[in-house]
Amino acid sequence: MIINKGGEIMAGQKLWAQIIGIVLILVGILGFFMSSPLLGFFGVNGLHNGVHIVTGLIFLWAGFAGNAPVKKVNQWLGVIYILIGIVGFFVALTFLNMEAGMDPDNWLHLVIGVVSAIVGWTAK
Repeated sequence: MIINKGGEIMAGQKLWAQIIGIVLILVGILGFFMSSPLLGFFGVNGLHNGVHIVTGLIFLWAGFAGNAPVKKVNQWLGVIYILIGIVGFFVALTFLNMEAGMDPDNWLHLVIGVVSAIVGWTAK
């Protein structure tokens, strides 16, 4: 359990940032070694993998650094992932080698974003 300067327990915030950070980094790294869709249905390419690694590192930093703004990281990366998910449903993101519509990546980005934002705005 981690207590911040205001005396609030920050375990939920930090735990989420640690978990999703590790997952994003692992998925990003694994994507560099896959020539077909990751797990059979998630599109992969270098830029997409790199973005997952970078955002994973930001989450990890927030989750493990003692005085990192973990609440803000969860909130704002949550909002960014929500926007990426929504945009992915309507726009062909050719520079990310993704197709518009019901691509599983869009759903995954939306779920990561919603959970991150909920944790960021509600968890202590």
